[in-house]
Amino acid sequence: MSGSLNSRWVVQVSLTIINIIGFLVFLRGFFPSKVVLPGFNSFQDSTKSPFSDQYGNPQFNKFILMVVDAMRSDFCFSDRSNFSFLHQLINQGRALPFTAFSNPPTVTLPRLKGITTGGTPNFLDAILNVADDQDDSQGLHNQDSWVHQFRHSNNKTINFFGDDTWLKLFQDQFTEFEGTNSFFVSDFTEVDNNVTRHLDDQLSSNKWDGLILHYLGLDHIGHKGGPESPYMKPKQIEMDKILQRLYTYVTKNDDTLIVLMGDHGMNEIGNHGGSSPGETSAALSFISPKFNHKGESPLPYNSDYSYHHKISQIDLVPTLAALLNFPIPKNSLGVIAKEILEIWPENQRIKILLENCAQIMNLYEAKYGPSGKVWSQWENLQAKQHPIADYYEFLQDIQSEMASSATNYGYKDIYAGALILVITALAVIVVFNRYFLTASNMNISSVMFYELFVVLYSLHFHGSSLIEEEHQIWYFFTTATLLFLAITFFDTFKSLQNFISFGVLFACIRFMRSWNNSGQKYSSQYNIAYYLSHSNPNLMWGLIILTYFVLTLCIYIQGSLVPTFAFSFGKRLPDVKDPGGLISFIVVFVATSVSFSFKLLQYYIDGNTIPKWLNRFLLWIIESHHIDLSSATLEDNELKFQLQSVSIQLSKFTTIILLLLVISRVIIGKIRKIRYGTITDITNIMTIYLIHQTRHENIPIFLALMFAKFALSKLIYRKTNRIDQYILTVTMTVLCLQNLTFFCMGNTNSLATVDLSNAYNGVKAYNVFLVGLLTFVSNFAGPIFWSLSGLQLLYEPSLLNFNGPATTDLLHYTGLKKSILLVKSLISLFFYTVSAVNLVGSCINLRFHLFIWTVFSPKLLFFGSWILFVNVLIDLILAVIVLLF
Repeated sequence: MSGSLNSRWVVQVSLTIINIIGFLVFLRGFFPSKVVLPGFNSFQDSTKSPFSDQYGNPQFNKFILMVVDAMRSDFCFSDRSNFSFLHQLINQGRALPFTAFSNPPTVTLPRLKGITTGGTPNFLDAILNVADDQDDSQGLHNQDSWVHQFRHSNNKTINFFGDDTWLKLFQDQFTEFEGTNSFFVSDFTEVDNNVTRHLDDQLSSNKWDGLILHYLGLDHIGHKGGPESPYMKPKQIEMDKILQRLYTYVTKNDDTLIVLMGDHGMNEIGNHGGSSPGETSAALSFISPKFNHKGESPLPYNSDYSYHHKISQIDLVPTLAALLNFPIPKNSLGVIAKEILEIWPENQRIKILLENCAQIMNLYEAKYGPSGKVWSQWENLQAKQHPIADYYEFLQDIQSEMASSATNYGYKDIYAGALILVITALAVIVVFNRYFLTASNMNISSVMFYELFVVLYSLHFHGSSLIEEEHQIWYFFTTATLLFLAITFFDTFKSLQNFISFGVLFACIRFMRSWNNSGQKYSSQYNIAYYLSHSNPNLMWGLIILTYFVLTLCIYIQGSLVPTFAFSFGKRLPDVKDPGGLISFIVVFVATSVSFSFKLLQYYIDGNTIPKWLNRFLLWIIESHHIDLSSATLEDNELKFQLQSVSIQLSKFTTIILLLLVISRVIIGKIRKIRYGTITDITNIMTIYLIHQTRHENIPIFLALMFAKFALSKLIYRKTNRIDQYILTVTMTVLCLQNLTFFCMGNTNSLATVDLSNAYNGVKAYNVFLVGLLTFVSNFAGPIFWSLSGLQLLYEPSLLNFNGPATTDLLHYTGLKKSILLVKSLISLFFYTVSAVNLVGSCINLRFHLFIWTVFSPKLLFFGSWILFVNVLIDLILAVIVLLF
């Protein structure tokens, strides 16, 4: 480890920062702000609307738009639906039902832009979807939409109540309004009551021409408990009763149109953001006593979520324009719904379709000019009358073509970012090889294996299916890496202990692999997590208790917590007579007990059934906070709020006590000059918090992780004499386990698997930074565990073996602490820079690929999270902080 340490740190940190800058520059070009036509549309014939009747009147003068967030098509139309009144309207012909395809990314902001402007979504909106309330960068005040067109036709007014994303998009567009925050997913009662409480006043007055209601509770239930949550049925019934209230109003005011719709759907675990059938199949119904189009409802449930007529969700825009008689917004790619067209006389339908064609061809001309085969078809349609089917075929072909080519890439930024990444990668490759190929006592085959492993891994970015099923790649590489190390470093076959340890490590990895569905292509119920959560909650809670128990033991006896707090000096193991040891035990026990109490109460609040043998403990938790359960049920809103308040208190208390425990351990350890065990103690205490932020069915996987770490420490114990070889082995193994664990905990490269169920633990109101941090911790709990464990394995492997500090531990080489971390960071940087070049290269090469927005773009965002938050924030910055203490 020769050379100036400080200058090497400067070079490496600079390369890390430049790599991030290059990646961000590329993202700026790859996700540009969408280019749209400026201004607002008008009718092709300025003297007459093609949508009005012979007297110049619209089909409807007023509308009520009821958006139920994440309302999948089967929630409304299948035989599993609880929308009984909607079924009655469909059977009577008063409701025209559709399954509306929602273009991914299926999150609220881009979907609202789509259903108001008629344009295809920009993937950048998926990121802006979580922007802070004060951010107005996503506003549509300068872009044409049906909201603008309706307001400015005959000076009409719109009132709005619900998801405050509308208020960000349409500032100063609503006469009366109240927004509710869409990200506080723990609340699925008050968030809807805040909308419904306005109905009496709104329906009894004539102070509006348009009324928009956006309900969030159903979406929040999905995030917390999935589509099978026990709260889903009562929520659907609640929404159906609200629809009934609205329809009662419309029967007395038949010039008012009701539109009931979901902005997107949800997948089988209740999340959304991806492109699965459940996420892209939203319900849509046009409702009025004027309609007489009898249907059949409910229909048999089907896994494709395809019911009644299928249209694109953006078709809502021209359809509303036709029904309410205003110009189709300028950037709309929507097509007027064929079933709605039938309410006009036959002699008027072609004029309506020509208006739709003319508007969409203005977009086409702006992009491609007045030439080509498509333009010739358009001229032919204008020249003479054709069957209605010809107009629809033409419109749908144009819609498909324009939607697939709607993005204008920023090529200067794309190529500049790619060039920066290539140069950085080449520099890191040179530095890496110069160091390891000249290091003494270095097994060159290990270096070559690692480089081959990184190159082969990074090549998978060039295949969409490989990205979707990346968990398979990590299972293969983890297995291959361990088999290689078994021969070259672990000495697996030289002793029975090593062979058993290697077997335990492999068994743990196999258990991890079987824990969850991890890919995007296939879903199965044959995994451990599903079995525990759905078939055997008794076993699940038994394993959760065992996980907390084992971790509590590790905290108390594995590191140096006892000698740090003990009143007597020199004792590493606990002494029941020592007050300091007793206090430390009580603090650890209280922290784990309160965290467990929180998880149990959270499980109950989410609508799950608590095992009978835990009922008494749950009752004690609730009654200790002076809540009476004798005459209340979980459906009681007041009880729900009280329990939620207790849950927030328990989570806050757990966080505070763990933080105080870490701080006091570091400070007292410094005062008492205890030079070992700090890394182990911080890692074990942090692991409690990681469990605290993990889904219930995934908590027992930490048992497998802890046993795997123990087995690995047995294999590398006392092998630190070849330091560089040791660092490469540990870092390479941890890198594999980080990624494998991420996927084994149910994560994928799809936005739809981002788990929000623990993003609000201890949070009373939405805060973008706090919720963002908790979301990161809850989704990357596995990688964070291995990041901290990697420091243990590097510096304190003897403590992992419960052997106490050993002279062979690298922690005792105080002069080499920083050098060891520098080499570890260089190994990780080599992986991330080479991977970044291949990922960016694949996105440039496949930028017009069918799956560019559904597979490659989400992978860019996930890779950005890995490179920025895991590699830099956790592996580097947090590691430096831990080592300083």
